[in-house]
Amino acid sequence: MTPSKVTRALLSATVLTAGSAFASNNPGAHQHGHAELQLAIDGNQVDLIFTSPAYNLLGFEHRARSDEQKALVNQVTNWLGQTPLTNTREGSCTVMNAVVHHQAGGDDHGHNHGHDHDHPDESSHSDFEVTQTLSCPDLKPSEALSTPITIRFPEIENLNVEWIWSGGQGSDRLGQGETRVRPGAQ
Repeated sequence: MTPSKVTRALLSATVLTAGSAFASNNPGAHQHGHAELQLAIDGNQVDLIFTSPAYNLLGFEHRARSDEQKALVNQVTNWLGQTPLTNTREGSCTVMNAVVHHQAGGDDHGHNHGHDHDHPDESSHSDFEVTQTLSCPDLKPSEALSTPITIRFPEIENLNVEWIWSGGQGSDRLGQGETRVRPGAQ
C-alpha cells in the first residue's frame, strides 16, 4: 500500500468506528427525528454506517409484538440490507456487503439476516445500525451523491451526513425529503 492509501484506510476506519462508538456510548445520541450517515469514499468504493433510533424507521422502539410489526421489522431490515444508502446520479452503486443490527425482533423463524436478537426491556431505547460496502463504478470525486433515507423514512427530520475521501472531509445536514450531498464540493 502507498502512504496515501494507508492514510485513507486509517481515516476511513477512524470515521466509521468513531461515530458508531460515540453513538452507542452516549445515551443522549438517541434522539427521535435524527439519524447519522457516515461515508468513507475511496475511489469507487464507499463504506458507510447509518444509525437511527428504531422509532424513525418503524414508528415504535419495543420488540415487535404483532404479526404486522414483525412483518414491518423484516421489511425494513431487508430494505436496509439490500438498498444502497447512498448512490450516484446514475444509480450505479451496488451493495457488496451489508450488516443490519437492531433489537426490534420480528424474525421468529430462525433465520439470521445480520441483525441482533437481543431483547431489551420495554423502557429501553432501540436503535438500528447499518454498515454497507458499496461499489460505485461511475463515482467521480466532485459528484453529488444522493440518499433515499429521508424519502423512505419521513420520521427522519434531520440526517447528519459526514464523509471523508482523498480530497478531504466534510459534513452536511439533510432535512426531511432532502437527498443530495456534495462531498467533492467542500
